[in-house]
Amino acid sequence: MIQPQPLRVALIGDRGIPARYSGFSTLVEEVAIRLVADHGMDVTVYCRSQYFDNHPPQYRGVRLVYLRAPGGKSFESLLHSARALLHAAWQGFDAVLVVDPGNGPLTLPLVLRRTPFAIHTDGLGWQRSKWGKLQRSYYRWSEAVSARLATWLVCDSPAMAAYYRDVHQRPSSYLPYGSVVGGAPSDAALQQHGLEPGRYHLVVARLEPENNVDFIIDEYRRSGARHPLVYVGGARYASPFSRALMQQSDARVRCIGPVYDAELLNGLYHHCRSYLHGHEVGGTNPSLLRAMGAGAACLAIDVVFHREALSEQGLFFSKRAGHLAGLIERLESDDAEVARLSALATARAEAYYRWDAVSAGYATLFQRLAQARRSGVAPASLLTGDIYHPENFAQAALDDVQI
Repeated sequence: MIQPQPLRVALIGDRGIPARYSGFSTLVEEVAIRLVADHGMDVTVYCRSQYFDNHPPQYRGVRLVYLRAPGGKSFESLLHSARALLHAAWQGFDAVLVVDPGNGPLTLPLVLRRTPFAIHTDGLGWQRSKWGKLQRSYYRWSEAVSARLATWLVCDSPAMAAYYRDVHQRPSSYLPYGSVVGGAPSDAALQQHGLEPGRYHLVVARLEPENNVDFIIDEYRRSGARHPLVYVGGARYASPFSRALMQQSDARVRCIGPVYDAELLNGLYHHCRSYLHGHEVGGTNPSLLRAMGAGAACLAIDVVFHREALSEQGLFFSKRAGHLAGLIERLESDDAEVARLSALATARAEAYYRWDAVSAGYATLFQRLAQARRSGVAPASLLTGDIYHPENFAQAALDDVQI
């Protein structure tokens, strides 16, 4: 009996794997290795060669293609994606995932070769203040182009799905991120930085204005908090904003820079008194989910995306002066509240943000895109309805948590 050939898929648009630099990289790694191991697919990931010292041909069963992409802050991503998409168009893939709608205008080779592909919409990139006027205009235009050219869209947030439906009249599939990344938490980072479990507050974010790290630091200093605030992160391309913020490091606010080791970062999440999340622009944010998965008591800025992620399992702050400061003081003095929020966040992450369910959703997406192409039917006829079903994988539900 002739065995069917495995589905051949490619993932394009981020720096590559093993993941180190971004939420997209983590998504690509976690999904790619599971598509191979759990769903028997032949998976290729396109990597930016300059980010990796070594260039092995495979990683955990995933094929790797390395392409160099000069261009600096503004053009590196686009140049790499353009090269990768042109290469992929001639490889006979059954389906392709392109992350970031900024890459949408570059997908014409796939369109011309009739290769079905989905674009991950991310957040509202044109709202990011780090970009200049020209770059924001490009992102807004590319968002519309992505909605028109893509065979299908993937949104990591119900609010983003509603946005593309209302603004661009395009349906999509909801597939979020998982919440657990890497191995068990390590205490080594705490020892390295002189931190005690449960006696520090944590921020993990890139130094971009819309992530509000500066606002969080100001509110922390306004508070009467006794435990230090630890900031993890930085900016790949230094700016006056990033340099000024990193210079705030002192005994009370400790700016320790990026932490790339997954287990060290998990330890910082797991042992913090509270995790403070200020990202305002678009989509379900991986660092918030990771904090939830590690059992952190979460305080998030009050935007729809974080309401979706946390539901009622966290606290929300506004930009009203003193509001966040009061919440920080409240958690410092209430051990029971910290324990309650920690348990709720863990349970919600386990029930709703699971990599096994995410990868199964992507497997379904790729299978149906390939099926639509073979049968000549519209993808919407096969992809209408939910393809993300964490309830089929969850080992515990929120109802089991005693509060």
